[in-house]
Amino acid sequence: MSATLAPPPQRPKSHDDAVATQLSTPVKPTIRSATGATVLPVAVARSIAFVALAAWGALHWMSMLEPAEPKRGWTVVGVAILAVAAMLGAGRLPGKWRVVAAVAAIVPLVALMLLAGRVADELLLPGGWGELASGISRGISDLPGVRVPYRGLDDWVRTVIPLGGSALVLVAALLAFWPRRSKLGFPAAALLLLIVLYVVPVVALDFTVEFLRGAVFTLLMVAFLRLEKLRRRDSLAAVALAVVATLVALGAAPILNRDTPWFDYETWAADTSASKSTSFNWDTQTYAGLNWPRDGRELIRVKAKTPAYWKTTNLDMFDGNIWRRTDTPVSVNELPTDNPLALKNWTQKIKVSVRNLRSDQFVTAGFASEIDIPRLETIPTLDGLYIPGRTLRRGDAYTATVYTPKPTERQRRRAGVDYESALANYATIHASLPGVPGASEFDIAFPFFGTKGAPIVYPPRNGTATEVLDRAGLGRIYALALQLSDGAKTPDEYVQRLLDYFSGKEFTYSEVPPRASSTLDGFLFDTKQGYCQQYSGAMALLLRMGGIPARVATGFSTGATDFKTGEYVVRDFDAHAWVEVYYPNWGWLTFDPTPADSPARSQPLDARTTGGNLGNATGSNFGGDPVSERGANVAVTDPAAPWWRIPAIVAGAFALAGLGYLALRRWRRGAPPALSELERALRRTRREPAPGTTLHALELRFANTPAAAGYVRALRENRYRDEPSHPTRAQRRGLRAELGRGGGILGHIRAWWALPPR
Repeated sequence: MSATLAPPPQRPKSHDDAVATQLSTPVKPTIRSATGATVLPVAVARSIAFVALAAWGALHWMSMLEPAEPKRGWTVVGVAILAVAAMLGAGRLPGKWRVVAAVAAIVPLVALMLLAGRVADELLLPGGWGELASGISRGISDLPGVRVPYRGLDDWVRTVIPLGGSALVLVAALLAFWPRRSKLGFPAAALLLLIVLYVVPVVALDFTVEFLRGAVFTLLMVAFLRLEKLRRRDSLAAVALAVVATLVALGAAPILNRDTPWFDYETWAADTSASKSTSFNWDTQTYAGLNWPRDGRELIRVKAKTPAYWKTTNLDMFDGNIWRRTDTPVSVNELPTDNPLALKNWTQKIKVSVRNLRSDQFVTAGFASEIDIPRLETIPTLDGLYIPGRTLRRGDAYTATVYTPKPTERQRRRAGVDYESALANYATIHASLPGVPGASEFDIAFPFFGTKGAPIVYPPRNGTATEVLDRAGLGRIYALALQLSDGAKTPDEYVQRLLDYFSGKEFTYSEVPPRASSTLDGFLFDTKQGYCQQYSGAMALLLRMGGIPARVATGFSTGATDFKTGEYVVRDFDAHAWVEVYYPNWGWLTFDPTPADSPARSQPLDARTTGGNLGNATGSNFGGDPVSERGANVAVTDPAAPWWRIPAIVAGAFALAGLGYLALRRWRRGAPPALSELERALRRTRREPAPGTTLHALELRFANTPAAAGYVRALRENRYRDEPSHPTRAQRRGLRAELGRGGGILGHIRAWWALPPR
C-alpha cells in the first residue's frame, strides 16, 4: 500500500516498526535501479517485439497456400494485437479478477482466431460446431500427404493450414502477456510457438534470400527476449553486438547449408501417407475371389448435387474370359447433343477430395467433360474419362463436370434403337478357340437389337456363329441371351428382364465364390454365386449378345452421406463394378445387377424406397441411374450432440482448472500473509492510513470496535511469537464491520469483498 504506518513518537524502533516498513513497501517497483533505467517499460517493449515477430512468422506461414494470402496474415496479427490488449487490460485488475477477465477474453479471441484462419462464420454458431470439428479433424489427417505451397481445392486443407498459423499466434499472445502476480506472462513458451510459426514454412518452402530472412528473424527473436531488459546506457553496445552476430551468421550459414536436407520430411510424409492409402487395379476383372481391402477406410469424399456411382474406368472389351480396358477406346457421341434439355438437366459439377486413396485415374461419374485441378496435367480419353499427370494422393482435390442422366421408365422405353454405327464395337465380343493352331482369336459382332440377322464372325471360322461360340465355351451364355430377349419389344424391356433374372432366389452374393465361378459361364449355370464383378460382367455380356451396346464400369458406389458437410463419404468397401447401357438420345445409363446385400450396395436406404421411376420394383431390379441413390440419405455419423453440451463442457473445464489453480496456490503458498491481507483490505475500503502510521496507531484507531482492534493487535503481537497464530473469526468479523461502517449497503459489500469470511 502506498501509505506507511510510522512508529509512534514515544517508542524506539522495534519489530513493530519493521512491520510498518513492510507495509510501506510499494506494490509496484519503479523501473529505475542502480544500474540505470530500461529503454521501455516491460509491457511496451514486449508488445513491440511480439507484434513484429508474430507478423514476420504469420506472413511466412500464409505463403504455404498458393496463391499466398498475406492479407490473412495481417488479419491474424490484428487478432494478436487485440489479445495483447485484452491480457494487459486484465492485468490491471485487482486480485483474482485479472484471471477471471483473462479467461473471459479467450472466448471472443478464439472466435476471431477461427475467422482469421479462414473458418466460415456460420460454423461458429452452435449448430455448426459438429461440422467444424469434423472438418478440422479431416483437414489435419490430410496434411501428411499434402505438398506445400498447397495448390489444391480441398476446402478443409485450405482452412487448416492458415488456421494452424492463426492458432499459434493467438496462443503465443496469451502466453506472452498472461497476467501473473509477480511477472508478466510466460515469454519462453510464447517464443517457442513463434519459432515454430516461422520455421515450419521456411523448412517446407523454398524462399529467396533465405539467409537474410533468417538474420531478420534472429534479430526479432533477440528483441523479444532482451528489449524489455535493455538499459539506456547499454543500447549502443547491444545494437553493435546484434549487428556483428548477424554478419557472422550470414557468413556461416552458406557453409552449413547442405544440398541434402538434415531430415527429408517430405519423403517421410509421403511414405507415411502411402502406408495408410489404398490403391486398386481397375483395368481388368478377375473372378477368383474378392481381394481388395475391406476395413472401412475412408477413400474419397464427393460433394454433388445429385448422387451417382463414382467411376474410374470403363471396361470396353470382353476377351472371351474377362472384361478389360482397351488401349484405344472407341469414340462415340456419348453426350446427347440432340437432346439439349437432358444435357442441361443432368449435367452437374462435382467436387472430389482424395483421402486415403492412391489412384492413377480421376474418380468422376457418368461422362466427364472437364476436370479442374490446379497445376496438374489432365489427359482426356475418348470415352469420358480423365488421366492425371501423376498419381493422385491424399490431399488432392478437384472439380469435375459430369453428365449423369436419370430418365424415367417411360423415357427409357421410348429411347428407340437408333444406334450410330460406331456403337457396333460395344455389341462385339472377342474370343478364341482352344486347341486351334495358329490364329485362334476372333471377334463376333452381334446385330443391334431389333435388327434381323445372325452374328458376324471375323476372321471367318468354320461353322455358324452359334457353333463358333459353342466351341469357344460361350454357347450356353448366347442361348440364354436369346431366351431372355425373345419377345422383348424394346431394349429397356430386355434390360429389365436381365435385372429380374439376376434378382432370382437362385443367385446369391459371395465374396469367396466356388472355383466354378471363376468363369462367367460357370457363374451363370453352375454355381450362381459371385460378387459384383461376376454380376456386372455376366449382364454386360448378355446385353452385347442381345445386340444392345453395353460395357462394365468400375469405381465406387455412392457411399454414405455426411449431413454435416453435405458430402458423400466413400470407403474401401464401396469399391464396385456395374453395367452401363447406351440409350439413344440419353447416353450411357447405369444399371446394377449385384444383389442388394453386397457391401457396396447394402446401405440401409435402398433406392427402391425413394419412389419415382425406378422400373420394376421386384428384388434388386432398378432402372436407369436412380440405383445410384442408394446411401444418399444415410448418415455417415451419429446425430450431433445438443449444442449446449460443448459450452457446458468447456465451462466445466474452466471451472475445474480455476479450482485447481487456486488449490495449487494455496498449497504452495499457504494462507495469504495476514499483513498483506490487511494492507489490501484497507486499500479496497478506501481507509488507507496516513504515511507513518504504525500497527499500534491503527489499533488505537479501532479502539471503539474491540474485535477490530484485537485483529490488529494479534498481527502486531504475532511478530514476537515463536509459533505464528492468526486472528480469530470474531476478530475478523469485527474488522469487517469496522471497515464497512458509515458506507451504507455499498460500504458493507465493499468490506465483504475486501475481507471475505474464512
